[in-house]
Amino acid sequence: MKRERLDVMMPPIRDDESGYKYLSKLSHEILSNPQHSYYFDFSKCSTISHNGLVVIGGICDYLKQYEAKTKMFKGLGLPSFFSTQKVAFKLDGINLVLMDRLRELGFWHYVSPDHGVITTSDYIGYRQHETVLEDVEIINHLRDNWLEKLSVSEILKAEIVSSIYEIFVNAYGHGLKENPNNQSVISCGYYDSKDKTLSLSVLDFGGGIVESVQRHIPGLEGSAAFKWALEIGNSTRTDSAPDLPRGLGFGILRDFVQVNGGVLRVCSDAYMATVGADGTYVTKSTPGRFAGTLISITVNCDKKHYRLKSEISEHTPAYF
Repeated sequence: MKRERLDVMMPPIRDDESGYKYLSKLSHEILSNPQHSYYFDFSKCSTISHNGLVVIGGICDYLKQYEAKTKMFKGLGLPSFFSTQKVAFKLDGINLVLMDRLRELGFWHYVSPDHGVITTSDYIGYRQHETVLEDVEIINHLRDNWLEKLSVSEILKAEIVSSIYEIFVNAYGHGLKENPNNQSVISCGYYDSKDKTLSLSVLDFGGGIVESVQRHIPGLEGSAAFKWALEIGNSTRTDSAPDLPRGLGFGILRDFVQVNGGVLRVCSDAYMATVGADGTYVTKSTPGRFAGTLISITVNCDKKHYRLKSEISEHTPAYF
């Protein structure tokens, strides 16, 4: 098949329904045609939220690994770490605030180091996690860095960390184990000082939720399989790190974003689920097929101090 260079004009990508639908369509189009080279043009892009960064970074990582695998197969020797011919960026005219923000978040450090590298390990931002689960590193980062701006009790903090860690566990379980190109699990934390919100997206392109559930429950059709995975207690994976509870990880997060006024989204295959105001998931179809799983959570860093009901005394307001 002829290899072409295709230009991708990047629009503003926000943490909203239209942003997730665009990312589903974009990832489907590119991952379905990895033989081509792609030239990402940022001249019309004024902002990219955490969800956009993990997907763009995931696409770049997928293409890099695909190219490496192709070169190895063709007997061309060891592949280069990153093929600039496979993925390139047009940054002429890019919004300078966005350029600096991508540098601060560590996006360029992983995707195109010529534009900036990270010099500290405690930043809240973009990360690519290797093919071995970094238990302690991920848990410490979530507890000590990402949750730093959220006023929660230590017990609730441990529950939230455990729940998000389970998302990583599942990404490694049905993601890195079976992905054809050995790409990384990718995450991006984001703190919006203007809106006082804290966000985190976790992505793997190693296979969708529907396929994983259907291997566990043969005969379950796509939409039903997707919804099954969102139910509390349902999981196709049962192992977890020592001293951490088992499960898919959505339960505590769903309850927390409901009382906090935040948002929890799950995108996989041709579906997107969003936690509604009543704490239930509203599921919609998305264009294309998202060849993996993207989970995003955004919470409000308000003045309330959240804690579990079991911690609350009769003199303490019950927030959670």
